[in-house]
Amino acid sequence: MANLRTAISWSNDKTYLFYDNDRYDRYDSVTGIREDSGLGIDRWEGLPRSPDAFVWWGAGKAFAFTGGDYLRYDDPTDRVDPGYPLPVGPAWAGLPTGSGGGPDWRTGIDAAVNWGNGKLYLFKGDSYVRYDITADRVDPGYPVKIADRWSGVFPVNLDAVAYPGGRYAYFFRGGQYRRFDVDADAVDASGPLDGTFQLAPTPSGAVAPARLLTLTQANRLMADLIRRGTLTLKSPTFVDGPAGIVSPTPAQRVVVSPPSFGGIRYTNQIAPTATVIDNLDQRMLIALYRLTRWINSSAPDIAELLHLGIGHGGPNPNDCHNRGRALDLSGVTGELNGTAFTRSVKKDWGNLPRPPGVKVRIDPTTDPLGYGLFTTAFRFATFECEATAIGPANKWPMPDLGGTGFVIYPDYAPDAPEGSENAELRDQHQNHIHMQIGVTVVP
Repeated sequence: MANLRTAISWSNDKTYLFYDNDRYDRYDSVTGIREDSGLGIDRWEGLPRSPDAFVWWGAGKAFAFTGGDYLRYDDPTDRVDPGYPLPVGPAWAGLPTGSGGGPDWRTGIDAAVNWGNGKLYLFKGDSYVRYDITADRVDPGYPVKIADRWSGVFPVNLDAVAYPGGRYAYFFRGGQYRRFDVDADAVDASGPLDGTFQLAPTPSGAVAPARLLTLTQANRLMADLIRRGTLTLKSPTFVDGPAGIVSPTPAQRVVVSPPSFGGIRYTNQIAPTATVIDNLDQRMLIALYRLTRWINSSAPDIAELLHLGIGHGGPNPNDCHNRGRALDLSGVTGELNGTAFTRSVKKDWGNLPRPPGVKVRIDPTTDPLGYGLFTTAFRFATFECEATAIGPANKWPMPDLGGTGFVIYPDYAPDAPEGSENAELRDQHQNHIHMQIGVTVVP
């Protein structure tokens, strides 16, 4: 019998298990059922064999590791990008090199998974590292022993990890699996990886970016979060049924109260005592939830995301704010090493002087906290909200700070001449980061 080599959950609601005979099985992440088995690796154009590790990155890209090399797989064209493979070492900053006596991770890794919070987890031997998508490097303080942080999973030599989104992830080794309950932070089931193995059903769209969700997908993802206690609705009343959610319907805008997701509060700086987020498109609701996961995935501990409007703004009733599809993020509060902090987009970014030749004024050397928070929010927005275009027209690469696009912020288009449209957008966004789902104005 072939041995499992790697696994990956894809944005098309499929989870793939690859074996060392260069065959793979395809599971439907929504039903949990295996759809097909023994498929040939040749269906993945450009992959030379079943990868040692395969991880979804986001923005239409995944990375496959084969020994000391890696390849970038493009979802829209369904093939490996030109110019690959490349050596792992120069591109994956911060991977352990073996200089301290441990293994050299640049020669290969055992397993990898995207946790849906702006972080990848890479595993080798008895240890793992956390890789930050925004900073494009391993976070400080790693590697860490698997057994120290992942309660109940296989402590060494993982074959694969898959996370279809939602509540459960799967760790595989030696023909066995252990299911990890993300909410409980512990293993809750285990067994053989055989013909009886199934995934727990996960709502459709759990890996897809918020900008590509249908109204029905967002509705079902919202219902899952309500059932798990992550948020509560004030209106319309949430009504569950044997076949799924009855109310709200997918097209209805909703009111979230309290204005919190998993304990992180969205505080309107224009109306700080407001106890609701109202007039909210359900696709934007999923984006708001996912932003709390990205911004709170590592230190500091986040208490509030400050904003200047989510469901309202401007005179045009058909613009993205008034239709509940946009967020103006104005700041972040929390605690770092026991000390409370506030970082304001206006005070700590927009009001900074602009020295000649400097395009992006926030600086990791002078304000590492603010830089980390604001760049994470920006990168989240380019992955989950509109970035270079609208919906499927968004194309890799996602914008970097100092460019243009649909995410607008204090250093947007810094070279745009005064009086131009881009300069006006930049001037109007000195106190917030704007992110949206869908078109700016519905005709």
